[in-house]
Amino acid sequence: MPLDITWSWRAKSLPEEIKEELVRRLDLLRPYFPEMKSKMKIGITRLFDGLVFQSYEGAVKLMLDVHKTRKHGWRLPTYWTIAHELMHLAQFNSHGIPGGERACDVFGLSRVPPRFIDESPTFLAVPDSVREDWTPSEALLAHELAKEAVNLRSSGLRNYAVWWENEFERRIESVGK
Repeated sequence: MPLDITWSWRAKSLPEEIKEELVRRLDLLRPYFPEMKSKMKIGITRLFDGLVFQSYEGAVKLMLDVHKTRKHGWRLPTYWTIAHELMHLAQFNSHGIPGGERACDVFGLSRVPPRFIDESPTFLAVPDSVREDWTPSEALLAHELAKEAVNLRSSGLRNYAVWWENEFERRIESVGK
């Protein structure tokens, strides 16, 4: 089923190619979030990288930071920002996924392939040197450790986010970054 997107009054003024790119990114991420509704409204926020709301009736509004920069054209949200917000929808719609930002990061990292983890997780502790210079190898490590953390949680580990943070830092330090 194709996405049924409506645009907020402010988002309607975005150039068509920018709106098409946002829909393309959502389409690429959609298979990893089966809880995602096909109908949503997209709006613009400048206060946060992204926000998502879901009403009790199931209506979804995804707010993203999209704006024109002075020098580099348009600034679009990263794949990771969008994935993180979609993970919040999964939290809203699933009884097996805990709430909260750190849980959202761990579960989101475990779901999406590393190619979509194009920046460091926002709410998990990551060494500053890595956060400033995020690479595909760190995305792969983050993804693999998140899958392991989710498995550990299902086996009873309560501090799975702390485990992820400690293990990520330990492995990063072992390669000397």
